[in-house]
Amino acid sequence: MRIYLNLFGGVAGDMLVAGLLDAGAPQDGLQQLLDALPQEEVQASWEKATRQGIAGTHFQVKIDEGHVHRHLSDVLALLEDLPLSPRAFDWAVAAFTVLADAEAKAHGCSAQSVHFHEVGAMDAILDISAACLLMDAMDPQSIHASSIAVGSGVVHCAHGAMPIPAPGTRYLLEGLPTCGFDLEGERATPTGVALLRAWQVDFGTRSAATCGKVGYGLGTRDPEDRANLLRVECETAAVDADWMVELRSLIDDQSGEVIGHAMEQLRQEGAAEAYAMPATTKKGRPAFEVVVQVVGARQAEFEQRMYRLLGTLGLRVSLLQRSRRPREVREDAQSGYAWKMAVQGADETLTDLKPEFDRLAEVAEAQGKTPREVLEEGKSS
Repeated sequence: MRIYLNLFGGVAGDMLVAGLLDAGAPQDGLQQLLDALPQEEVQASWEKATRQGIAGTHFQVKIDEGHVHRHLSDVLALLEDLPLSPRAFDWAVAAFTVLADAEAKAHGCSAQSVHFHEVGAMDAILDISAACLLMDAMDPQSIHASSIAVGSGVVHCAHGAMPIPAPGTRYLLEGLPTCGFDLEGERATPTGVALLRAWQVDFGTRSAATCGKVGYGLGTRDPEDRANLLRVECETAAVDADWMVELRSLIDDQSGEVIGHAMEQLRQEGAAEAYAMPATTKKGRPAFEVVVQVVGARQAEFEQRMYRLLGTLGLRVSLLQRSRRPREVREDAQSGYAWKMAVQGADETLTDLKPEFDRLAEVAEAQGKTPREVLEEGKSS
């Protein structure tokens, strides 16, 4: 199982916790985590709610802690006392480490000397540790995500008013795909982006999959421009040989030789089908529509090969299921020739046979005949 995070409305630590809970993450360890926090007044709850008509889960934490400034070493010491699995602990440590690095860049100091403000408060510690605990319980083989909606405007924090994304968040976002620059308010929080970094989320193309459970994590605010939510999607990669991915592209700027070479290369590399059909583009130019079918697990690999071989800028992708009749290869003694036969029928009789042409050609060449002559002799024997 793998997880895809659709960051439609942004990302925050509490939204990730809520989305994982809504998608069915086991809650066994969550109460133990709450009980282990060194604050008697920690109150955490999760309940069903809606954002612009979409039902999901809202995770809320209430802690009467005041303004506590912690260093990275203080936070790491707290994490060591929490009931986290080794992987969940490593994720939480990684999240706070990248947070410290980003804040250090923003303030021009070392990571160890950073004073955590909002992200060092107990509610942020709970959000990150709970998200890591729940993600670990889901035990995904891989985690993927869409582009991150970041929002716009001004956010108020311990240092005063800051542009969105805040300086620390902006450093966390370096190298990551972002969108939603016109959305109202802060949509990507430091804890949310730090978790994506810690989980080493894959933002690239993912292979075809069969959909499973889904959950919606709701943010606290309810703006009008876009529902403040993210979606946690559980998937099973379509690795069954009968599930295929079809990749199509119209090519009007390459020669027939280039397209022919590409088809041959794609077949040699394992494409189940690779062919080209004459077509006309929307500008009236003659073109070829290249069609390639591969098993779902190799989708991303063949997408990159087609981009390189054909120079295309885009592909149309669809999932399809392949239906095949039972097939086996056997020697046919009745014909008098020892070529292999492909059985097309479902029964055990030899009434529906088709010779393997490569073997037929070998037999014909050895006897100084054509494949047609050998085939006719076989039929008459």
